[in-house]
Amino acid sequence: MNPIEVIGHRGYSAAAPENTLISLEAALAAGARAVEFDLHVARCGTPILFHDERLERTTDGGGLVAEQTLEQLQALDAGTWFSAEFAGERIPSFVEALELLDGRVDHLYPEVKRFRRPEDVAHIVRAVRDRNLLEHTTFISIDWMALDHVRAEEPAVGIGFIVVSPDQFAEALARAARDPLAILDLSHEVALADPSVVERACAEGLEVATWTVNDPEEATVLRDAGVTRFTTDQVDRLVSWARSVGG
Repeated sequence: MNPIEVIGHRGYSAAAPENTLISLEAALAAGARAVEFDLHVARCGTPILFHDERLERTTDGGGLVAEQTLEQLQALDAGTWFSAEFAGERIPSFVEALELLDGRVDHLYPEVKRFRRPEDVAHIVRAVRDRNLLEHTTFISIDWMALDHVRAEEPAVGIGFIVVSPDQFAEALARAARDPLAILDLSHEVALADPSVVERACAEGLEVATWTVNDPEEATVLRDAGVTRFTTDQVDRLVSWARSVGG
């Protein structure tokens, strides 16, 4: 079995405001060798790190992310909602995140959330290619069409099919099995409810990631089933667990 990979969810989202540069830094400081973050596309076409379609939950702004330019988005406070300690933290562009992480992590997992047209996905992939990070990147998405666009743009980058519910598993497995650089990224609830789905994926030669795993006991069950990649809010906790089990 491959070594355990601990993936910081939206950086280190239990310790810092999600999808910010300081959250990514916190994940690295806690020992994560991989990070996951979410991508939307601003009105001007610039990919940015953000989870929701709207701004209200994690900034002092309002409205749809896609209706704001990068300049407008970066004028917002994306830190105070989490803690006054992070007041003034900005929404980063994808390029800023890549520049921060280049050479400092083993693996990147950008999750493509929303895009306007296929050219937006091509732009995202080119940003990774231009920095020679293709072999260190796996693009993941709930929207499997986004992964089709990624693959059309670049045959040499990883893709990961996010599985939210059990009824999606069979199709995701079939799609991933046809692509030599694909993984499955399962909800930990799906994998815990039926560990045989992990075993079926492993039997097809696929690596399996799970999200969002914050409990070391659950991580052990998933590891025993064959999971090798663990996305977590609790980076410290899962890094300590991985070390304790020899991962």
